[in-house]
Amino acid sequence: MNGLPDGFSPRPYPEIVRDTLTTLTGGTVREVVTVPAGDLVVLDALHDRPIRRVSHLQGTVEVTRPLRDVNGDVVRDAQGEAVSETVPVPYRFTDADFEVVATGQHGAERDAIRFRPTGRKPPTGSTVVVNYYPSQARPAPITDLNVGSVARTLLEAVARELALVELQLEAVYRSAYVESAQGTSLDKVVALVGIVRRPGGVPTARVRFTRSAGSSGRITVPVGTVVADAHSNRYATTVPLVLEVGEESREVLAAAVSPATPAVGAGELDRLEVLIAGIGEVGNESPAAAAGGAESDDDLRRRARGALAVAARGTLDALTMGVKNLEGVQDVTATEFPHGLPGEVALAIAYDGEPTPELLALVAERIEDLRPAGIRVTPGRTATTPVQVTATLVLAGTGVGGAELASLQAALEERVTAVLRDLPPGGTARPGPLSAAALSDPRIVDATFGLDIGAGPQPSVTAPAGTVLAPVAPFTHLVSTEGGAGPGATVLVDALVPVHLSPGVTASDAEQAMGLAARSWATALRPGTAITVDAFIAAVRDDTRYAVVRSDVALTTEAGDRFLRLADGLGAHPLGTDDRAEIRSVALDVREGGA
Repeated sequence: MNGLPDGFSPRPYPEIVRDTLTTLTGGTVREVVTVPAGDLVVLDALHDRPIRRVSHLQGTVEVTRPLRDVNGDVVRDAQGEAVSETVPVPYRFTDADFEVVATGQHGAERDAIRFRPTGRKPPTGSTVVVNYYPSQARPAPITDLNVGSVARTLLEAVARELALVELQLEAVYRSAYVESAQGTSLDKVVALVGIVRRPGGVPTARVRFTRSAGSSGRITVPVGTVVADAHSNRYATTVPLVLEVGEESREVLAAAVSPATPAVGAGELDRLEVLIAGIGEVGNESPAAAAGGAESDDDLRRRARGALAVAARGTLDALTMGVKNLEGVQDVTATEFPHGLPGEVALAIAYDGEPTPELLALVAERIEDLRPAGIRVTPGRTATTPVQVTATLVLAGTGVGGAELASLQAALEERVTAVLRDLPPGGTARPGPLSAAALSDPRIVDATFGLDIGAGPQPSVTAPAGTVLAPVAPFTHLVSTEGGAGPGATVLVDALVPVHLSPGVTASDAEQAMGLAARSWATALRPGTAITVDAFIAAVRDDTRYAVVRSDVALTTEAGDRFLRLADGLGAHPLGTDDRAEIRSVALDVREGGA
């Protein structure tokens, strides 16, 4: 609805006459060719190639001119020099600018246009419109096309009617836009956002909005803000109002909501129907007066433009915000003309996790309710960028272990994931919010994060344009403690392992074999891994010598003054940055019975 229309241009009468004459005499008109790099434009896509001659060639040329601001003044740089801009302007090329040549692809037939070095040339990538006569032209049915002949007179009469029809079509096209519609057409356009032209006789008043004490920011009063008096006579602002920083008050025109509303006296419009943050006082310094005539087109356009910003439906903002406000939707990005064609809008929707069928149905319903009439809206998923997260944590005191440590890590992953998922498409994950999410747990005294989206762990990463970050679970945790063992500590492990020996195997042989396997396992452990009974049993398993009684295995870890007792399925000792594990002892408890 808003903006100046540029999608329809009526052909002037001389162009219609020219094209009609060309067609009548066996030519082909209005074929479009894209200009490649270089001076040669090969016409290998023309419908009736090869060609005998080009009768008309229309395109654009680039012209350099001074850049001017909205007031028409020349823009100058810091040195005072005039700034120039290059703009395309329509241009009809003549024989002085080009010649028709043969490339040899069709023998001696001419199939290309070559621009002369001394003439004008269209910019690369632009398009030119070609009228031409093919080499195998059909015989012309009429030979006398001189001005004043019967055929020429009839042709010009038809061309005149066509020109008038296209001018009428332009008026129809422009009547669909706020900026160019007039009269009753404008009334119908603004009715789409609930605006009605004010008739003559409706009272209007100048209402002053004053900033409240202590308010210092920029305050916006939207169009349609209602002020009233003690008798509930309601007046609505006709245009938006903005109080800039440091601006105490401003006046705006307000009109009676109903033609039956009486004119109020000075100072009577003293209350807001809906409070606005930062506005402390409203009032009309002069009495209201009835308008002498109906609202003008210009005033109606100005009021409609303000209403578009707060319209409930039919605009791009209403569509994106309406979908974004649904629970389960993280962000929405709208793209107009996704395939280069008008009438289409593509929505890239970032969901908070995997959307349910109910949420997808709700999104489709909301789109159907808010989309502009005649516009096709295609919803899609926002692309995701996986991010590997490494969390380096320092726990208070001697830390925690076992199930409590696992719970701490799970809660941390949930909070950090929420921070990363709240970022908009193309957003940047920064250390501050991640550390704040981690330190909200009093058991964590320090936390740093490494984020890897393919270039190695970084403290801060930015999602590629149009994508959102998707954290990969589980995180890698590097845990150390504030007291006792820190980074670089040696974790000593004592193992008590009940076993059933296989026939012919002595306790000494079994203990020696288990000790070698356990020490090899401990040496291979790296920061970010954890010491657990399950991992220990898997490493020392040897069915040829013994069978481990899993339920009774016990591991004791010692790091500084911190001790942990680990059992099957209970407890884990994570290795922090530069920690290493060392087996201090392996004791076998030989049980009676077969393996």
